[in-house]
Amino acid sequence: MRRRLLALLTASLATAAFAASCPNGAALLKNNTPLADLCPKGFGQFNPGSISQAMQAQPNNVAMVVAAAEQAGVPTNLALAVSYHESEGFNSCAGSDTGVKGPMQLTQRTARTLGYNRDINEQNIKGGMAVLKQVVDACGATNYTCLSARYNGSPRPGEQAGWARGVQRADAQVQNNPSLLAQACTTPANKGGTDCPSGGATPNGVIPPTPGNAPVQLPPNLA
Repeated sequence: MRRRLLALLTASLATAAFAASCPNGAALLKNNTPLADLCPKGFGQFNPGSISQAMQAQPNNVAMVVAAAEQAGVPTNLALAVSYHESEGFNSCAGSDTGVKGPMQLTQRTARTLGYNRDINEQNIKGGMAVLKQVVDACGATNYTCLSARYNGSPRPGEQAGWARGVQRADAQVQNNPSLLAQACTTPANKGGTDCPSGGATPNGVIPPTPGNAPVQLPPNLA
């Protein structure tokens, strides 16, 4: 019993220390930044590069994902892996014809059921983390097939399996490289509370649309 209490106390102190070392994410989550302001060119698919490169390109979203995960009780490594894979590099401007948008790739319907607005960047992250918490409670943090079925839920053949492989790979990269988690809290965040420079320019790290990387037009019922 004493060992168990000591282990719980150690884990709690470690979590508190990590959370306290990354206060900028919690502060950024208090903002309300419309995705439309971050993504004047629309929503599309992107080449994220490695997870390390994506974390450097999108420091604000990364910090908010870490903070939201800590607040929700979701493993931070899994939260980073899911956001990286879902939004192709923590990208606020990621979107698809299925109706998902933002760093956590939420539909508006799902966000609204949880009391969030999917089209606000910070609420997209908090809403996605609320969903991920429910999924982790149901599946555990390492059953990637179950996580995929409940979080991704794509009806397209092979997409759930690809999601499970991609998230598992990203999760392992974060867990096996402690410097990545440290990077999430030490990379300076951009001014203004978003990854978008002043003047409504394209956010840092966002690849300009090309014929193979074009914004998608969402159906009205999913927009």
